[in-house]
Amino acid sequence: MNRLEFRLDIQSVLPLLEHVKPLMKDLANELATPNAPPDEDELMSDFWSKDLLTSQRKDIASIAELFDDEFLNTGSATVEEEDADLVLRGCSAMRLKLRERSLEAFSDEALENGELEIGDFDQEQRIGYAAYALFASMQELIISQLEL
Repeated sequence: MNRLEFRLDIQSVLPLLEHVKPLMKDLANELATPNAPPDEDELMSDFWSKDLLTSQRKDIASIAELFDDEFLNTGSATVEEEDADLVLRGCSAMRLKLRERSLEAFSDEALENGELEIGDFDQEQRIGYAAYALFASMQELIISQLEL
């Protein structure tokens, strides 16, 4: 995989991007999941947390870059092979944050298996689930294109 290109309907994706924008800002300052430092050393714990947050910021920035001005003009988002891991991790962080904020009423198993009655969702849950599905689909597409 040298370059993977996504073609998406801009009008469908824009509300999803607006929904996740505050989550992306949150992920610049807090980890998507709690972390356990490798040992009890306070200095090492601080370094560990800062390093994870720095890495996560890069991952989230890779997601933001997918949906830049070029995407807004063309509906096309591209991922370079060397950035695939950043995008995959960024999608994971976004999905974790969506589970926490918009989809907390649903079990992980129900979300992963798609065993949900979308007609019963409120507006927040609908848009959160659509964004969750977008990031999951992006992960699947990237993984399917990786040369193993």
